[in-house]
Amino acid sequence: MAVMQVYKQILIGGLVLMLVACASKPEQGQTAQSIELSAKEPASESPANTLSKGKAVTIETSQGSLDVSPTVVSVADEQQDDPTGEVVYNDPLEGVNRAIFSFNDFSYRYALLPISDGYRYVVPSSVRDKIGNAFDNLREPLNLLNNTFAGEFSEAGSNLGRFLINSTVGLLGLFDPATDWFHIAPEKQTIANTLQHYDISAGPYLVLPILGPSDSRGAFSTITEGVIHPVNYVADPPETYQIRIVDGIDDFSSQSDIYRSLYEQADDPYLYFRNQYIQGQRRDELFELSEQQQDNRDNQ
Repeated sequence: MAVMQVYKQILIGGLVLMLVACASKPEQGQTAQSIELSAKEPASESPANTLSKGKAVTIETSQGSLDVSPTVVSVADEQQDDPTGEVVYNDPLEGVNRAIFSFNDFSYRYALLPISDGYRYVVPSSVRDKIGNAFDNLREPLNLLNNTFAGEFSEAGSNLGRFLINSTVGLLGLFDPATDWFHIAPEKQTIANTLQHYDISAGPYLVLPILGPSDSRGAFSTITEGVIHPVNYVADPPETYQIRIVDGIDDFSSQSDIYRSLYEQADDPYLYFRNQYIQGQRRDELFELSEQQQDNRDNQ
C-alpha cells in the first residue's frame, strides 16, 4: 500500500512537471502525410534511407540476415514551413543532442558493441531468450501499476496473471507459459505511456547518455522507473546495479547489429535515428487516440 502511495505521488509530480515542461507547444500541430511507396528502390539506395521512406529492408549482419520494418510510414511532426519541403522536427536542443549522440556512438563502438558481441558469443540464443523472459517478468508489477493508473484495468489484470503464472509455473520468469499455454498477451506500459494517456505531450526531443533517443516525457519515465523498478525491492546495491547492467547488455545485444548497420549507411545518422524515434512516437500517439475514440463510440 505504501508503494502505491509513493508511486501515486511520483506520478502526480510527473504530471505537474510535464505540464510545465511542455507548456510551450510548437506553432503548428501534427500533420499526417501519406508516403507513396514505390515497388522498387534503386540498387544504390541505402537501407537507412529506404527505411526512412517507409519500406522494409533486409540487413546482412554477422548473425545472418535481419528483416527490419520501418518505424512509421505515414506520420510526420511538422513544426514550421521549410522552403525545401523537408519536415522540420521539434529539436531545439540539437546542438547538445548531437554532442551526446556522438558520445553515445563512441561508447557503443568501443565498449557496448564489443561487450555485446562477446555476450552473444558466450551465451547461446536459447539462454538469452530465457534471460530476456526473466527480466520482462520482473517488470510486470511496474506494468501493472502503470496500467492501473492509466485506467487500463483489463491490461492490469493481464499483468497480474502473467506475473503470477510466469513466476511460479515459468520458474521465476525464465519461461513464458502465460503466453504459450494460457494465451495471455504481454501488456507493457511505461510511465511515459501513462502520461501520454492523460494527454501530456512528449516535449522536445532529447538524447540521453548511453540510453539514446528520448524526449522530456520519456526521460522522466526512464529516471522514475529506475528508482521504483521492482529489482530495487528484491536485491540491494551493488547487486541491483549488476542486475540492471546485465539487463541492459541483454537488451542492447538484440539491437546492436541493426544499430551498427544503419549508422554506417545513413547519410546523417543523428537525423536518421531522431526522425525514426519522433515518427514512431507520433504513430503510437495516433494509434492510442484512435483506440480511445473507438472505445468512446462503443460506449455510446
